[in-house]
Amino acid sequence: MEEKDTKMNYWMFISLVAAAVAVYGMIDVLRARTSNNKKMLWFAIIVLLPLIGPLSYLFRKRSIVETGGEEAKG
Repeated sequence: MEEKDTKMNYWMFISLVAAAVAVYGMIDVLRARTSNNKKMLWFAIIVLLPLIGPLSYLFRKRSIVETGGEEAKG
């Protein structure tokens, strides 16, 4: 019985982290200075892919910031 509780706590922690990252990503997308089309696209990605979407947005945002605001072409 104790093993079941441990697994449940683990998944609850993972779910809370995923929710927190998703909420942070959604707020950051809404505050971003970009076109509404890009905002809607990133918002949809974050909502439809709860953990992968926000992480990909945050990594993509970091690469844009490091290049001085220019998106990578290619």
